[in-house]
Amino acid sequence: MKDLLLDVRFALRVLWKSPAFTLVALLTLMLGIGANIVVFGVVNAVLLHPVDVSDPQNLYQLRLKPWTSFKLLTTSYPAYEDLRRRNTTFSGMAGFDGFAEATLRWGNTVKSVTGYAVTGNYFDLLGVQPEVGRFIHEADEHGPNSAALCGVE
Repeated sequence: MKDLLLDVRFALRVLWKSPAFTLVALLTLMLGIGANIVVFGVVNAVLLHPVDVSDPQNLYQLRLKPWTSFKLLTTSYPAYEDLRRRNTTFSGMAGFDGFAEATLRWGNTVKSVTGYAVTGNYFDLLGVQPEVGRFIHEADEHGPNSAALCGVE
């Protein structure tokens, strides 16, 4: 234990004599530790924790064609309805378009927002609940371009 204390005192004396080196070493350590924290946070959130839905191991994604030009939508709404009507394998099917844009109006403020356009049964199928209020449901859906929550002022 005595040797460890002597080594620490010697290290502190050397670092005190060269403040530029000490500053660079501390900044390098801080950046390295910060980068590790960020990377672990992302890996932890994306890979280590399961999706917060009722039955994540039974979620599947059907695609009729591959991703093209950064669009997640790989089929049309009528094709989705046909697949859903003919479905005998899955307990349910929901559709989404990953790059939907809309205009949000609140009083005199108008803002462009982006997000997912989903079918009415999307949240019911995933088994998730909102913190406040309610999600859209299958009863709110009235076919293509119905957008049950758009236009609310």
